[in-house]
Amino acid sequence: MELTKTLRLPLDEGLENSSDLPHTISLAVTYRSRINSFYELPEDKRPPRDIWDKPAKLQDHFDEVFDNHSGSGNRKETYLEFNSEEVE
Repeated sequence: MELTKTLRLPLDEGLENSSDLPHTISLAVTYRSRINSFYELPEDKRPPRDIWDKPAKLQDHFDEVFDNHSGSGNRKETYLEFNSEEVE
């Protein structure tokens, strides 16, 4: 099964994709993926371990290290303009 090979998890052979996982396993896989993504950041921008499971503190940390000050209304936003007639 592709999912178990990719994630290296010993899951039941009958599970074809992540939507077939019990929600607790799915949450664990999602959480671990999020943690792994922190290690892709430069060390000076990584959040401290004690806030990894605190979404509000994580948001504050990322706002601070990436200069996104949402509280002051100065959050940087990007908009993409497109012509809906050109979209297939």
